[in-house]
Amino acid sequence: MESTKSVRVAALMTAPRYEPVYARNYIELALHTLKIPLTVSGGVFYGQCMQIMLQDLVKQDVDYALTVDFDSMFTAEHVQRLLNIIASNDYIDAITAIQPKRGCGTVLASMEEHTTLEWTGKPIKVASAHFGLTVIDLKKLAAIPKPWFIGRPDKNGEWTDDKIDDDVWFWKQWFEAGNSIYVDPGCRLGHLEEMVTVYDQQMQLTHLYPKNWSDQRASTVD
Repeated sequence: MESTKSVRVAALMTAPRYEPVYARNYIELALHTLKIPLTVSGGVFYGQCMQIMLQDLVKQDVDYALTVDFDSMFTAEHVQRLLNIIASNDYIDAITAIQPKRGCGTVLASMEEHTTLEWTGKPIKVASAHFGLTVIDLKKLAAIPKPWFIGRPDKNGEWTDDKIDDDVWFWKQWFEAGNSIYVDPGCRLGHLEEMVTVYDQQMQLTHLYPKNWSDQRASTVD
């Protein structure tokens, strides 16, 4: 792995009471290989946990925060690639791996004017992303007014599609502060998820996402 210039990096992750050991094993192996410390918060309030951990890193004078989701699948090479990119490109304030959404495969990122991502070999600028494997310049974050994370209902006070979730709020404030966020399609992040295996009427094995199984469950019994 190609090394970056000397920077201080620390990783952070929120986790449920129970989590997939398979993913955690790879997460810890990657971070141990690169000697990156990991802080894990088990609190139920995602936004509060994320802000508290990021605040602590800012106070410790860490250069970059590496955010990780407990169901992300990656290696030390993935992490090193992102660190190399942000350390060598002053115009990039945050860089994330490209990751599919669970259950449908759409990209976990949004763009202001386009609905598709066209990769030319370089990172792509987006308006919002995810925290599955993301490097954030903490000097830029420290200058943004708090709260960094907050959930907002729609104009009717309801939690519909027009709501703003904690993570979306973060990227809106990040973008409005003049900071950039890029997605690197050269760093392809895995997303661990559950599958249901079931025989069809011809005794052929099929694989379904849990939501698809729920929608089709009536067809699984004659």
